[in-house]
Amino acid sequence: MDPIGRRPAAFTPSTPATPAPVPQNAARPASAQGPNAAQALGHALKSGFDAATVKSAQAPQGTWRGPADSEVGRTINTILERLKTCDIQIKGDTPESLFRRAILDNKHVTNEQLLAMSKVTLEQLDSGPETRAKVLGKIPNARELPVHKFTVAMMSAATGIDPQKLSEACPDLGMTGAPNTPLLYAAKTERMQRSTALHDFTDYLRGAGIKGMNKAVWGVEDRVLSAIVSAVGGGRY
Repeated sequence: MDPIGRRPAAFTPSTPATPAPVPQNAARPASAQGPNAAQALGHALKSGFDAATVKSAQAPQGTWRGPADSEVGRTINTILERLKTCDIQIKGDTPESLFRRAILDNKHVTNEQLLAMSKVTLEQLDSGPETRAKVLGKIPNARELPVHKFTVAMMSAATGIDPQKLSEACPDLGMTGAPNTPLLYAAKTERMQRSTALHDFTDYLRGAGIKGMNKAVWGVEDRVLSAIVSAVGGGRY
């Protein structure tokens, strides 16, 4: 659109101009072409800023794992929608991006394991009062740490468990080491935080009865060995 100062000024001719003949196929004004034409003209003149805010609803997407309307497709889309609620980043990853890369796009993780995740209960993950006391004794602010919130977000999205209840039951999620050993601490580096978050995700699910989760991501199922692979930066994702 030309700036106001550059627009041509309107003028009144001194003598009436002879109107030019109108071709029979000339376009009629929008008002004469019916509501459809007027509506089309309105869309054409709409501000680009306004148009950008009008978005159609996104339909659930299918993946190589199955169509969107299959059981696994519905489960995946539900998990991904939950993951979008947490935007904490650790070493460039959000819970959603890490889950997509390490779990969803990992061909070693089966559809059966994904479906089983969605059925895990809080009781199956609960660390218990003794473990909670040990964790909070060593790391009093465990529940406030970004790595804990990151790990809780992943686990909550996959299982459907309320994140607040999960955090209360498992303050050790995201903490490096094990409560029943001298090695338990909140990792300082983002690389270790991210690997701990992912290892806790797979190992807690293994402990909840989903066998093969550690092996699918770390290449070995044993809890200690898979933790070592995680700590040195290994993995199958």
